[in-house]
Amino acid sequence: MADEEKESGNRREFRKDLAFLVFMACLLIGIGIGIAYDQVVVGVLVGLGCGFLGSFIVRWKGAKS
Repeated sequence: MADEEKESGNRREFRKDLAFLVFMACLLIGIGIGIAYDQVVVGVLVGLGCGFLGSFIVRWKGAKS
């Protein structure tokens, strides 16, 4: 029983870490695109929006499995 709880905790931690990595990757991609088009603020906001959405999707899909 304790092994199942530990495995469940590991999966939960993995989802949190993956959600954070998705968020950061989207943010950095948005910043890079913003710099390329000389619109850094727009890039940051688009990256943040995509990052929050991607993070939500990772956590939501993980909760269903």
